[in-house]
This record gives sequence, C-alpha cells and structure tokens, in this order.
Amino acid sequence: MFLLTIGAVLSLFLCYLVFHVRPSDAGYFSLIAFLYPLILGINIGFAGYWLFRRKYRKMMVPALAVMIGASHVADWFQVSTDSVVEAGEQEIKVMTWNVHLFGLYDWDNNVRTRNAMFDVLDEEEADILCMQEFFHADDKDYFQTRDTLTEFLPTRYFHERYTASPRRHHYFGVIIFSRYPIVKRGHIPFEGDANNYCIYADVKVGEDTVRVYNAHLQSIRLGKQDYELVEENTESEELKEGSFRIMRKLRRALIRREDQVERIMEHIAQSPHRVILCGDFNDPPHSWSYNRFEDILEDSFTEGGNGLSNTFNHTAFPPLRIDYVLHSEGIRTLEYRRRTDDLSDHFPVITRLAV
Repeated sequence: MFLLTIGAVLSLFLCYLVFHVRPSDAGYFSLIAFLYPLILGINIGFAGYWLFRRKYRKMMVPALAVMIGASHVADWFQVSTDSVVEAGEQEIKVMTWNVHLFGLYDWDNNVRTRNAMFDVLDEEEADILCMQEFFHADDKDYFQTRDTLTEFLPTRYFHERYTASPRRHHYFGVIIFSRYPIVKRGHIPFEGDANNYCIYADVKVGEDTVRVYNAHLQSIRLGKQDYELVEENTESEELKEGSFRIMRKLRRALIRREDQVERIMEHIAQSPHRVILCGDFNDPPHSWSYNRFEDILEDSFTEGGNGLSNTFNHTAFPPLRIDYVLHSEGIRTLEYRRRTDDLSDHFPVITRLAV
C-alpha cells in the first residue's frame, strides 16, 4: 500500500510539472493533465487511509504532496460569496456556451433541443453572449438560429465567423452577441486550421470600451468509436489499439493549441482596451494553455465560483472544466455560475462582471 502511495504522489508531482512545460516538449506526459482530478482524489484517499491506520508519517507523504499544490486545487474547487457593484462600476452579464450545433444531427430531437436552448438563452438574457460550434442556415425552412436570436434577445449586435466553404448556405463557427454597440470587429487566424477560430469585438459599455474575445481552440475530435471505447467493456486488443488512438488525438490537439494560445496572447498584449476572453479551450485548468492565459488574465471561476465546475458534459470522463470566462485586471467577477442543462456536450457558463 505504501508503494502505491508513493506512485500516486509521483503522479501528482508529474501533474505539477506538466503545468509549466510545453506539450511539444513534455511528450505524452502532458496528457496527465486530464487525469489531475482523479490523481488528486487518489492522494487524498491514501492520506485518509493512513490516517485511519494511525500511520501518521506515511499519511504525511500524500498530505504534503496535496498541500504543495494547494493553488492548483483552487482552480478546480472554490468557495466564494457573490460581490456587489461599487460606485463607478457597471455590471455586465457574460455567458459562454459551446452549443454543439444546437443538436443539429440528432434528427429526432434537434428542433426540441434547439428550442430548449433558446429557452435557456431567453431566461439568462446575457449582455454579452459567446457561442462556439454555432450553426446558422440562410434557408428560411431550416435552423435560422442567428436571425431568431437577434429577434427575441436583447443582444442585437453580433460578430460571427464561419468555415471558409459553407455547405448549402449552412454556416458553422463562432459568434459574439452583444447588447452594447460593437465599434470594431476582427479575428485571429489559426494557421492550418479552418475549423477553430478566435474572434474579437470591441463593445462600448457606457463610457468605456471592452474587447471581447471568443475562442474555440483546437478540438480533440473524438469520434463515436472513441466514446464507445471509454463507455463499454471492450476486448484487450481493441482497448489497447483504441487507447493509443485517443492518446495520439489528445497529444496532437495539445501541440496545435500551443500556437493558438500564443497567437491569442500576442493579440491581447496589443489590445488598447481591457479584455474579456471567453471560449471552449478544450484544456483543463491543470494544463500549459491555462497556465499561459493565467499569466495575464484572471479566471472568473477562481474569483467567484463555488464547488466544482466541470463544463464538459460527458459522464465517461473525469470532471473537466474546459470552458472559461477570463478577464483583465480592472474587471471584477461578481458571480460565477455553471448551468447543468443536458442540451449539449458542454454546460453553459454565466458570469456577472463589474467594469
């Protein structure tokens, strides 16, 4: 049992290490970031086991390992109280959601899913709404999502970017909706990737201007076969082959996100305004990508979150927070919430910010 404890502690220290090392340099070790919640829980379990056995010296080994990385625990679990707007500040409600094409390809339920998502958006009435994997069709008899949303939501200003070659006037991409006027629009190109984007919009909030980014970083692109491998009992040979396939996809995505993160960081550094960065990063808080963003931005969850906030809606995987609202200093988080509507493979994240 003590050898297993040492193995768990070494795995935890490896998690701490990959947080600071580029995935291209860390090799397949970088994948351990996705297992951090599980490894953390195992170490806490070992500490409890040795405490129960009254083996206090052995208990201190995993306990100290957890304590050394206490700051990382705060990226996953928080206890906060809501703040209030102070004099000279203006409150804005920001929402980000990977809407998974509004369930477009679930032919039996797509209209019901889309309408249920519309109900959520109508209920929240965000001032700024960022969506990834957004789908819109020009066909009047199809999913006219963008035009419908501008009709009943208060966010009538928008900035969008779609794939370079839309099919039959069907558009897939990212979009920013805003209650406030948009005075400038733009995007950050990702080299060699036509399916992931980062767009930005400068919105006029009172007398101030805030730059809002909406990023959808490199997807892992797990297929149906990959999810079935995780969910079902499979034969050993198939399990081995499928596991290596998933690991290759994860590593490829991690390396591609390196360049995307650096491009966004460079753009933010040149922004004349304070920024709000929303999006689906496809990376957990214990990743190199998150560490880079945290160098210059504040995380709304660590400022105003409560409990766990896994945003990836899939029970076959460890609880993963991969959707974020980050912001510059000078902007405060008043409240952070994650809804648990089972309508997409991501949960929506809602924050109230003070500008």
